[in-house]
Amino acid sequence: MGRSSKLYNKDLAPTPKSDKKWGWFEIFNVWANDVQSLFGYTLAASLFLASGLNGWAVFLALILAGFFIMWLVNLSGKPSVKHGIPYPVFARVSMGVFGANFPAMARGLVAMFWYGAQTYAASTAVALLITSVTGISGGSEYLGMSGVMWISFIFVSLFQVYLFWQGIDLIRRFLNFAGPAVYVVMIFLMLAIWAKAGGGLLSEVGNIFSGGARSGGFEGLGSFGAFVAVFSIMVGYFAAVVINFGDFARFVKNE
Repeated sequence: MGRSSKLYNKDLAPTPKSDKKWGWFEIFNVWANDVQSLFGYTLAASLFLASGLNGWAVFLALILAGFFIMWLVNLSGKPSVKHGIPYPVFARVSMGVFGANFPAMARGLVAMFWYGAQTYAASTAVALLITSVTGISGGSEYLGMSGVMWISFIFVSLFQVYLFWQGIDLIRRFLNFAGPAVYVVMIFLMLAIWAKAGGGLLSEVGNIFSGGARSGGFEGLGSFGAFVAVFSIMVGYFAAVVINFGDFARFVKNE
């Protein structure tokens, strides 16, 4: 009896030992590129302002959420490291051989929308860079985006498609470049914002981390409820990493 193309192909087959080239540095960069993003920073910053909690309480909730996510990531990635299998194959253990198609397709559907959201955010940054360097205005708009925005959006989309098309080895090399680079850029931006804001920045940050709970937080939840909400929001934000981690962990040399 031959192999069914519905159940077995190159992408679903266990990763050969010769292709397991990833180490701690690659896994660190997967995490770095996921955490250091426009959406991640915007969400984390909004929680400091919108939760109504003291800044230290929000910071603690973020740290605990990070540790919890890392525990889940290690849990979900262990079978992939050991057997070299991606998430859709691992899901067959609990969902059945054909039942695993449902979570695999569901995450693919979510990924399509997330691809669009991330591409739009990245293209916005590229458009701002082009505008600031060249001085070109946005021009007339179509579907809510200017000409510069459309050029940036198409460029970012094609760049991502090129990375995916070239395969995991190029993605690994790009991650190894982008992981450290994103920290350099973020430190530079932090210093630039600090210089732009002047001496008032530290006092404003101090206000967030001083005193007790503030008004205007998550209505009706109370301090503990708001703490749990912040924790849950961050866990939900990184839930995709937990589900997809096996697709990267399958290329890791060992645990």
